[in-house]
Amino acid sequence: MYKKYTSLTAFPYYFNGSVYFPVIPLVFIAGEKRIRSQALVDSGATISIFGEETANSLGIDIILGKKTILGGVGGRIVGYIHNVKVRIAGKEFFCPIVFSHEYLVSFNLLGREAVFRQFKIIFEEKKNLLKLE
Repeated sequence: MYKKYTSLTAFPYYFNGSVYFPVIPLVFIAGEKRIRSQALVDSGATISIFGEETANSLGIDIILGKKTILGGVGGRIVGYIHNVKVRIAGKEFFCPIVFSHEYLVSFNLLGREAVFRQFKIIFEEKKNLLKLE
């Protein structure tokens, strides 16, 4: 659940039983389809990354996107970039998203590209709260 204040939307962190994470809800818009999802807001990720299941729900053929190789702490994965319309905190915009058969992490990631330009993002670690303005 989140609270909306004029131009500010606050999201309490998700608690997985031992750690809190800044996970927020979002909606993918693909034609007439509206697919609800959620993702970890990751200031260390350049681009957003979602797994195969999300692509399938949207009717996206992953390999028709632009091929990319992503590297990080967990190693390297091959993915494909698709420009997808999303709605986050009431704003709709197109966002480049990498979909990958190899992305097997439990959280989808919202990276900086496109997402961070839409909002002033405030991580309040002390309160376990993420604010989008």
